[in-house]
This record gives sequence, C-alpha cells and structure tokens, in this order.
Amino acid sequence: LIAIVSTIIIAFVFIRMAFSYTQKRAHQRYARNKLKAPSISSFRHLSKVLFVFSMLLTIISFWYPFPDYLVLHHSQVVQLTGALLVLLGYTGLGYAFNALDDNYSPLFDAYKPMNLVTTGLYATVRHPIYAFNLCVSFGLALASGLIPVWIAAIIGLVFVLRAVFIEEAYLNAEFKQYAAYCNSTWRFIPYIF
Repeated sequence: LIAIVSTIIIAFVFIRMAFSYTQKRAHQRYARNKLKAPSISSFRHLSKVLFVFSMLLTIISFWYPFPDYLVLHHSQVVQLTGALLVLLGYTGLGYAFNALDDNYSPLFDAYKPMNLVTTGLYATVRHPIYAFNLCVSFGLALASGLIPVWIAAIIGLVFVLRAVFIEEAYLNAEFKQYAAYCNSTWRFIPYIF
C-alpha cells in the first residue's frame, strides 16, 4: 500500500511540476521587459536531467529491488515520509510562485525583478522557491533511499547555494532596502538558515 501511495504522490508531483515549469519558462515569458541579471547558465540542462533522473529513479525504486550497494534504507516509513516531503515541497512551490508572481526567473536564466517581494512566504524566507525545490529533491532522495538520488540532490543543493549568493549580491546592489530585508528574514528555513 505504501508503494502505491508513494508512487501516486511522486508521479503526480512529477507531472505537475514538469507542466508548471514548462508553462512558466515557455518562450522566456519571465524575461519580458526585464534586464538580464547574473545567473548560472550551466545549470539549464543539468537541472532538467537531475529532475527527471531523480523522479524516475525514485518511482522505479518503489517497485524494483536495487543492489544493496546503491541503497541506504529499505524502510517504508522513510519512503512515505520522503514522498510526503516531496508533496510538501510541491505545495509550497505553488504558494511561492503565486507570491513572486511576475518576478520569477529561473536561476540559470535570471532577470532583474520588477520589485522586491517581501510579503507572503517572502516575509519570512528570502528564497522559498529554492527551499521548496530542495524539499522535493531531498524528499525524493529520502523516499528512494538510493545513493544516486542523494548525489543528485546534493548537486542541486550546490547549484542552489551558488545561485543564492549570486542573487543576494545582485539584489543588494539593485535594491537599497535589500540589506534590511536580509536582516529580517532567513534564506531557506526560519530560525535555522
């Protein structure tokens, strides 16, 4: 039963995220009437490969016994916990995208936002889209228990952290109120980081 529930959750999130990101990024709509900002263009294709690789490998892991040297756990409780973390990440992404609205641009093709968003989720966390994407990535790693999916999540984390520091330096230079905003918010997780 847990394998079925986990598969449904991951497959649902996979399809919805793939469709949502395709829509958001279609024809670079996010770039209209905006100035180019520093970004990590090398992550453009790698992000898609990591996303599809992790999603598919996670679903396969629920039904196919991988060799023990690739597996960190066989716990169905951990599997379901990871799947629920993926669902939490996906749900949070919806709220974060709504709050950011037209200011969204992907980390591999960044553009200057029209204004600094400091309401909704952004009143507490500066980078909720990155945070919820990491929930999805590490939820997949937890759900699958597979070392390759953990490696993919860590690679994604490295790129996200790099993007955060580039983005914060840029926004600090572009918006005079950004330093005060940084002092009153957290990067990803309130009271932790």
